[in-house]
Amino acid sequence: MKNKMKNYFHNLKNAEVFQSQKLLLTLSLKMLLVVILMFMNDNGYLSIFIPVIAIPGILFRKVRENKYYWLSLTIFASTFYLVLDLFGYVPNHKHIFAYLIIAVTIAMFLKDKNNPLLFLQNQSKIIIGLCFLFASIGKFLAPEFLNGSFFEFTNTSDPRFFGFTSLIGNVDVTLLKQNETNLNSLVNTISTTKTYLLNGTEKIHQFGLIISYWTIFIESLIAISFCLPKRFKLSKYRNIFLVVFILTTYPIATVTGFAIILTLMGFIQSLDYESKPTNYSLFYLLVFILLPLNYFPFTRLLELFY
Repeated sequence: MKNKMKNYFHNLKNAEVFQSQKLLLTLSLKMLLVVILMFMNDNGYLSIFIPVIAIPGILFRKVRENKYYWLSLTIFASTFYLVLDLFGYVPNHKHIFAYLIIAVTIAMFLKDKNNPLLFLQNQSKIIIGLCFLFASIGKFLAPEFLNGSFFEFTNTSDPRFFGFTSLIGNVDVTLLKQNETNLNSLVNTISTTKTYLLNGTEKIHQFGLIISYWTIFIESLIAISFCLPKRFKLSKYRNIFLVVFILTTYPIATVTGFAIILTLMGFIQSLDYESKPTNYSLFYLLVFILLPLNYFPFTRLLELFY
């Protein structure tokens, strides 16, 4: 069985799509365009224009390799995810969409002087490192994160966590749904005196603390190992830390938008010094493909048993 798995991964690494830097760049750009098509639909304007822009890039090589094509995507991403963020709320992971698209645009404009795939490998490593660095600092400075109350609140009020919370804390899902209803009521009222007690927090207090400190620990390791130059020994373990983060986070916190852009950048930066795929590359690629399963209603299945 072990030998069969080794042969399978060996054959997979030798697949045609991995045989040249040009083909790997094409694969990476197509993956990014799929992400853009699936997740850059936050408002009516993006829902209309992004498919019109993204689909030709997926289908046609000359469009995909045109630097002005990526410049147009940069304008859209920067406007909606960086500029308008100054005036309203934009999910944090959407900033990363913009940063990676900007990196691709720069790579395309410099491709006559620099290898665009190597440039993207370096930029993906930097973006991941800085993302987790600021995330770690923010969490460490937030009292509600250090005392575990953030996860107590999130795990008992966000429906994405109900199945997990019900399983770990033995909390009735009906009570968790009542929390969600109460929270929606508070959000949609102008009353400043209306309050509700969160059901189930007392059962997951210790677990909330464990999750909080584990998150700060693993995100800090990712930040340091990705920000360090590759000559440092700790940098060699960066993919191990990122894989552990993915395996311990996304089965619970189904933030698919962040997970998919993270695995894409993980795939790009994990290519070896000859831009050949590693075992880590294959892992990131597999997770990238399987992430839409997050939308499967696993919580409803758990409700049948708990």
